[in-house]
Amino acid sequence: MYPKGDEDENKDYISLYLVSEEWAYTDLLMKVGFYVINAAGEKKSLDFKNIQKFNKSPGKYGYPKFFKRDFLLSRNNKFMVNDTLMLGCEIFYSYSGQNNVNTSTICNVNKPLNTLINDFSSLLESSEFSDCVIRVGGSDINVHKCILASRSEVFDSIFKEKNNESVSNIIHMSGHSVEAVKEVIKYLYTAKLPNIDIMACEMLEIGDNFKLIHLKSAAEDYLIRNLDFDNVCDYFEKSKLCSAEILQEWCLRFIYLHPEIVNKRMEWKKVVTNHPLLVAKLLPMLANIK
Repeated sequence: MYPKGDEDENKDYISLYLVSEEWAYTDLLMKVGFYVINAAGEKKSLDFKNIQKFNKSPGKYGYPKFFKRDFLLSRNNKFMVNDTLMLGCEIFYSYSGQNNVNTSTICNVNKPLNTLINDFSSLLESSEFSDCVIRVGGSDINVHKCILASRSEVFDSIFKEKNNESVSNIIHMSGHSVEAVKEVIKYLYTAKLPNIDIMACEMLEIGDNFKLIHLKSAAEDYLIRNLDFDNVCDYFEKSKLCSAEILQEWCLRFIYLHPEIVNKRMEWKKVVTNHPLLVAKLLPMLANIK
């Protein structure tokens, strides 16, 4: 905390930050709320920053202009208790649980690996020796069964079933855009994640349908970091449909932190009508709101 601001332009304010130290985990997602406890023991000005992603490097997270200093120190506002200002914060977080790896120690491995990735990418583009077709809309994508089967147990099951039935080697993927399916196929060949930010919801669905854990996790991560009032209801529904438990937990927490605002939105009324059991998960949290 900086009682007189952390910079000259904030000198009339109290600056308040949560400072992170170095840790051994790759990525940490946090949503932090700061508040003042008044003389009656009530939390006032509880405000939550947007979800932030931290890596192993130290950093800070908070408000350069948390509160006007004169306003907080005024006895009329009853924020001071025995000339003491009581502050608090609530933190909701999740982390990858994976240790960081010093990339300099594996740089010698990257060159042959990149060559292999480029070779597989070229194989997909040329369609040489392809033995199956992915059909989406009016477009066909020529693929190789052995590659898709090795990357997805769902594709593996599909191909085994088709071999037993001696039917056409055409797989229909309806309900998804051609662009999304092409990106996923490319991911299966190269292990390079597609451009998640422009089609994260589709990637979440496809990742779940075909049990592509890494792809699904990346899509979930993007949706969590971009959670806001405009999309929380949609993401909440998708978390149920795609069995995205981490995303669902973040949506639950987001709604718990902002119940008055979310409750006024039309999208929320649809969620309540269509997914009562999903909404019921909020009850234990909301019961704690004073």
